[in-house]
Amino acid sequence: MSNDHDDFEPIDGEVDVQIPQSNTIDHLIVEGNNNNNTGDTLSNVIVENWIFAPIAVTIQKMNVSKPIHVFNVAEKESKKQFLAEALIPFLFAGLGLILAGVMLESAEGSEFFQTLPDAVIMVPTLVGLKGNLEMTLSSRLSTLANLGFMESRKDKINVALSNMALIQCQAIAVSSLAVIPVLFIGEQAISFSDSLCLLLSAVVTASLASLVLSLLMVAVVIAARRYKLNPDNISTPVAASLGDVSTLYILLSVGTLVCHMRDLHITLLIVILLFFYAIAIVGAVMASEDRFTLEVLKNGWWPILCAMVITTFSGLVLKKSMQTYPPLAAFQPLINGLGGNLVAVQASRISTQLHRARKNREIEVKPLHHYINPVRAFFGKNEDASAAQILLGISIPSNIIFIFIIFLFGVGFHNTTPFTFSFVLVCAIQVTVLLYICQILVRAMWIMRIDPDNSAIPFLTALGDLIGSLLLILCFWSQWKYFGLPVSADQYTGHKFGH
Repeated sequence: MSNDHDDFEPIDGEVDVQIPQSNTIDHLIVEGNNNNNTGDTLSNVIVENWIFAPIAVTIQKMNVSKPIHVFNVAEKESKKQFLAEALIPFLFAGLGLILAGVMLESAEGSEFFQTLPDAVIMVPTLVGLKGNLEMTLSSRLSTLANLGFMESRKDKINVALSNMALIQCQAIAVSSLAVIPVLFIGEQAISFSDSLCLLLSAVVTASLASLVLSLLMVAVVIAARRYKLNPDNISTPVAASLGDVSTLYILLSVGTLVCHMRDLHITLLIVILLFFYAIAIVGAVMASEDRFTLEVLKNGWWPILCAMVITTFSGLVLKKSMQTYPPLAAFQPLINGLGGNLVAVQASRISTQLHRARKNREIEVKPLHHYINPVRAFFGKNEDASAAQILLGISIPSNIIFIFIIFLFGVGFHNTTPFTFSFVLVCAIQVTVLLYICQILVRAMWIMRIDPDNSAIPFLTALGDLIGSLLLILCFWSQWKYFGLPVSADQYTGHKFGH
């Protein structure tokens, strides 16, 4: 076995040989035999007890047939190929995140945030929700494409509609909960009309942003499949390039419009809100009719809800940090977005490896302690380490470029060499920590019989938001404390929050 695939141990043997016990806990019970050498079956049916079954297990339970050639796309890609596929989308993602940061920094004076200052607490939650939904959608679509379930026009339409319906249902339902932290831990008293404005703004923002980005994800995965590229490397950064900007723009636009309407047409706001909840119900019905999305509809809520709790803390951190260091807002989407995108690419790749190993009837995961060693994560001779090296290699020089672009927009202070070094350092620390956690968490979820495609990415991106926000505060504090950088509230005249 090649060192590039040291996590997978192929099971060789003659026909009719039962697969031995997997060290992912369950017995794999093979029904049927392997006499067909033409490769016209996806896999033998495997009966297992999963808490949250991944696509590969759902396929096996369906006992469907697909030609074997569909599995050979990106079976093993070179480092150059991975770098080429990931670099350009990542650069576009960085530019999109820079625009989001500049927009957030300037949004302090927007009518919506001036009317409802505590609404800023919802920003990381809504942006994180958008990211979690689109990244898990990207991972699902990439897996389905690599497994050959997006070959025909009919397949593409069915997969697109069912997944977009699922995303609408999840976005509308979970975004409704984003208002709760504002009601309980906001610094200002919230009236009923204020609560309605916040709720409707969150729901409409999540629904519209998810619709736009879902269409984009479907198009990117289909295009990647058509041109023989690995969608795991491309789709997530492409979504990020427009995701944060579109979410912030929609939130500010819708929030301002809703605030104007509430004094004259508060009943209309209730009707509009009920209309979006009706869309969520229709989306749930459509998603329940597809085997792949039904599993996510039944069991895919808790990862997103847990991630939302974590990003709520990020929202509190963001609000307090914007009061203390106002220019920090311009950098927050960049550090959090890039870290989340990079680790989402890695998580999606590892998840695809696990699905591919199951298809090939290989033992998918070694004992968990095999993945705890950080040397393996970054310096081992395996796919994880190779991808981690490339992702870190992309991150460090790109952040140097991005930080100079941010200062071209003007953020209230001039760049310095210590600040650039400090920012790039905290970004590298964040990405390193996330990549290390990723290789353990994805395998741990697989061992615990939880689908990592839909569960690992929300946790990782939420952790990335929290870790990135805390490290960014440390960066600004150190520059203000030890280098006299004028970034504190009393030195920054453009400050709006906390007054």
